[in-house]
Amino acid sequence: MGIQPEGLEIKVQPKHRYAAAHVETPFENPFVTIPSAYQTLDSFMRVNGLVHTESGVIPCYETNGESMDIYIACE
Repeated sequence: MGIQPEGLEIKVQPKHRYAAAHVETPFENPFVTIPSAYQTLDSFMRVNGLVHTESGVIPCYETNGESMDIYIACE
């Protein structure tokens, strides 16, 4: 990668399948919006037969800024 931020570890993993949700304005009401996005993503996974996995992958992560993307690893 060539970049190593001081005091932070860079995690790398092979290509993997994730269920993802995009939240446009997560910080207007973060204690409602962000948990709701996770609940919606969990419901989507259940309805579509996707099973969460933590084996050998980064199990869940978020990207943030003005908007947020939430990713949950699937088997």
